[in-house]
Formats: sequence, C-alpha cells, structure tokens
Amino acid sequence: MQRLEQYINELEKHRPVTLEMLRNEFTRQLAVEWAFQAAIESCTDIAAHLVSVYQLGHPQESRDVYQFLIDTGYLDRPFGQAMMAMVGFRNRLVHLYWDVDVEKLYQYLQEDLKLLRQFRDFTLQIITAEEDSD
Repeated sequence: MQRLEQYINELEKHRPVTLEMLRNEFTRQLAVEWAFQAAIESCTDIAAHLVSVYQLGHPQESRDVYQFLIDTGYLDRPFGQAMMAMVGFRNRLVHLYWDVDVEKLYQYLQEDLKLLRQFRDFTLQIITAEEDSD
C-alpha cells in the first residue's frame, strides 16, 4: 500500500505539465509511463490478494481480479470496469512501449489518476473494516 501511495504521489508531481511538455520531454514521459505501470500493477496485486483472501475465485488474467470483485459486490461495476481498462492501459505500456500515444498518456494523467486514488481508498476501507472487526 505504501508503494502505491508513492507511485500516486509521483504521478501527481507530473500533472501540472502540458501535453506539449510531456511530448517533448522524453525522460518525463518515461517517468510517467513507469509510474503508471507500477501503480496499476500494485492495484492489481492488491486486488489479487483480496480475491485470494476472500476466496472469490481463481483469476486466469489480471483483469479477472476486478471482475471477481464486481461479481461479489466489493466493487461497483463502473469502477471495476474502469480498473479493468487500467489493466489494458498497463498492458499497452508494457507490451507496446514503442507505440505509446502521448495524448492518451496525458489523458490518463489528467483524468484517470483519480481511479488509482479511489482504489487506494477502497482498500483502506477494507483494511479498516477488518481491524474494527478484530
């Protein structure tokens, strides 16, 4: 959870940049790509842990963990589907790194970073609920 917070904070540092700056500063672009990749992987690892602990199913692919959380009522459908789309974005960053659309990267930075914060908050609610029930 601490790492996820660090990745979110790193991405926040880059939000004030313009699309043109992101396009022209390759080092910054790489930093944003890497932080998104790591943050999305962290969310997916946490989701997989929840699926395992609560015995919600046996995911075959990374996106499946969010589908299990939707199907069992832990995540509402729109949010879970948005997280599944984030996994697709992460896959594009990892497997098609030579063809990253900088405009799309900028859009995720400006508009979709909130999803990572929401997932962090969702996880903290579960942890807090478990601690309160102990």
